[in-house]
Amino acid sequence: MASSTGCITIIFNREGKILLVKRKDYPVWDLPGGRLEENEKLEVCAIREAEEETGYLISIERKIGEYFQPQYDDMQHLFLAEVEGGKPIENGDETEGVQWFPPRSLPLLMIPNRRRQIQYFLKNKEKLHKESLTVSPLKIYLYKQFLTLLKKIR
Repeated sequence: MASSTGCITIIFNREGKILLVKRKDYPVWDLPGGRLEENEKLEVCAIREAEEETGYLISIERKIGEYFQPQYDDMQHLFLAEVEGGKPIENGDETEGVQWFPPRSLPLLMIPNRRRQIQYFLKNKEKLHKESLTVSPLKIYLYKQFLTLLKKIR
């Protein structure tokens, strides 16, 4: 079992757009999600994190992915969901804002591997995808330096 576990959710609206969250810590877009709490069920974690980060109440349709990151000993569970209610957060504790994006027009600055996870789902909608994700330490370092620079410029 991984030392840390997280739940991430792809949320579609009726127009087929995907909900992304602009993070406060770095100026990048991400799918809503976060860490699993002790004794919490995966689906409950996904629902809780989505509401905390977006303001929307969601219902989980199904699990669509499992992504293990060996360099962090981290397991990420990816879910598919739809909005049931709520209203978008303008400016939250972790969230600078939320926005709906067409799947083929995602923003340039996203958390590494998210675009890949979304694209895999769009091409293979009926499959539960399992993959080990590794990003080179050099890429991570350069990405963090770039984001730190962007944060200072803003």
